[in-house]
Amino acid sequence: MNNLVTFSNGRRFGSLLSWDPLRLVDDLLRWEPPGGEMVWAPYTPPIKIQNTDDGATLTVDMPGLAPDDVELTFQQGVLAIRGKRDLRSYAYRVTLGDAFDPDHIEAELEHGVLTVHAYKKPEAKPRKIALKGASRQKSLGSGDKDR
Repeated sequence: MNNLVTFSNGRRFGSLLSWDPLRLVDDLLRWEPPGGEMVWAPYTPPIKIQNTDDGATLTVDMPGLAPDDVELTFQQGVLAIRGKRDLRSYAYRVTLGDAFDPDHIEAELEHGVLTVHAYKKPEAKPRKIALKGASRQKSLGSGDKDR
């Protein structure tokens, strides 16, 4: 009596066993997330952007460059970063938009990491707007009907 069952991966195991640990490894290696989105990348992007209410901070990995090797330009809302030394060259373009003040952009290069602080124009910063006639407020969670 032959109680071996063949699977698509070519391995055989007894029919009394319902689990093949090597098949699990094969399934994990062939696994793709639903929809085919990329869950991880084999490398870290060389540029990171953090937005705040006051502006944005960009950090760019540029190892091997001195401050004299880096050129920054800001034109029509686009920040262009270029750097070249020997055989290494870097070129990035980041669209920041017209909300940023070209006179308030600061940059420094330290230990191969370029940090750029771009500040927004005062009129582009978010403002709180007061509501008229808001003398009585209701609180939902405290049980108070009027405050």
